[in-house]
Amino acid sequence: MKTIMIQYGVMGLSAKHRVLKKNFETEMLVNNHKLPLNHFVQETLANMMMGFLKTLKELEESPRSIEIKIKKLAKPMDVDAHTYP
Repeated sequence: MKTIMIQYGVMGLSAKHRVLKKNFETEMLVNNHKLPLNHFVQETLANMMMGFLKTLKELEESPRSIEIKIKKLAKPMDVDAHTYP
């Protein structure tokens, strides 16, 4: 099987690589440590959140930035899923 090389600047990409349009700058921090995310994962995470946010009735316009903080509880607790904290 012959590999076709396509040149993009200094880096050569094989035919197996895909070029994607980057719309978001996405970061993920776990325990204050920034995880390395490739462009595909950055776009996937951002698009998942944008899709989720579109379902919320309170959101009137498309967000320019999104911040989510998730903190593990020391002990699980039972809550009513349909109420707000």
